[in-house]
Amino acid sequence: MSYEVWIRKALRFRDYAEEDLRSGRYDSAAFFAQQAAEFLLKGVLIKLTGSRPLTHAVSELLAYLAKTLEKPVPEDVMKCAEALETHYIQARYPDARLNEYRKWEAEEAVKCMDAVWGYVREVAGGLA
Repeated sequence: MSYEVWIRKALRFRDYAEEDLRSGRYDSAAFFAQQAAEFLLKGVLIKLTGSRPLTHAVSELLAYLAKTLEKPVPEDVMKCAEALETHYIQARYPDARLNEYRKWEAEEAVKCMDAVWGYVREVAGGLA
């Protein structure tokens, strides 16, 4: 599978996250924000290295990209990557959290997705 497929899907998930936030579907907005960041990083890593780590952890993927490009990840971007990871499980499974997703959580997830995207665009150029 080519890296372009991963990037296209990342773009689609980014659109879903933004649409679902606007529509009040906060759990899926947070989930798609996580997926957009994960797929973007995997696509870029495939392009640069020919493979991708087998993980859903956005922070691990980000660290791997930073090491590959020798470009440190700003602390706020890494914090965002770690925050996005919680949504991989919590947004999908009803028994993984105590309450429903709130608007501010989805807004933060989308903001963090954008932060990861911005870092990737900065260090990987036209790939993001």
